[in-house]
Amino acid sequence: MSYSKNFRIVRGQECPADPCAALQELAVQNYGPSSALPASLLRGWYEKNTTIFRIAMTSENLVAGYISSLPLIPTIFERTLDPDFKEKFITAQDIDTSLCSSDGGVFISSIVVAPEYQKHTPTSLLLRLALIDDLIRECSRENQTVRISAQTLSTKGEVCMESLGLKACGFTTTGWKIYYGKLGRAGLHRVRKELQQKISARFKRAG
Repeated sequence: MSYSKNFRIVRGQECPADPCAALQELAVQNYGPSSALPASLLRGWYEKNTTIFRIAMTSENLVAGYISSLPLIPTIFERTLDPDFKEKFITAQDIDTSLCSSDGGVFISSIVVAPEYQKHTPTSLLLRLALIDDLIRECSRENQTVRISAQTLSTKGEVCMESLGLKACGFTTTGWKIYYGKLGRAGLHRVRKELQQKISARFKRAG
């Protein structure tokens, strides 16, 4: 598949309808039914803060992928760095209503891309860039740094987190890598430039 397909990024607050069922279905395709979070949990998060999702849509209005980033209150964000933490522990009450909490942090819950778009499109890169663009706008207004954490199980996940300026800082009790980063305005702009360069290179290789 070439890059002839056009992608657009839709923010959660721009969705005309609740996207959670479609996103959960995509997660099942990638992780399996036993590992994907239930749609009811995603919906609880989304109803508390609609900005948590960035969704890649094709020109045919198909969901190609999404990134889920949860702005968490301080006590819960700190727990995301604990070895026994699991994202299913997060409740709607733990989510801040801003894009990124000034005293908490952002937990990247998922980056999911449909299997048919994983190898030959820049979907994952576009989703990561959308997140960084949003954080830059938010932090520019507030003149703040943003703390980001995540857990990864695969090499692909590790590459994604490192591209966002995060570094491995430990392991969960189940063997997942824990990632953490603290980025100010300069760091966010550096990450954006690097993502833009990678996207440009992918398009050039595709001709």
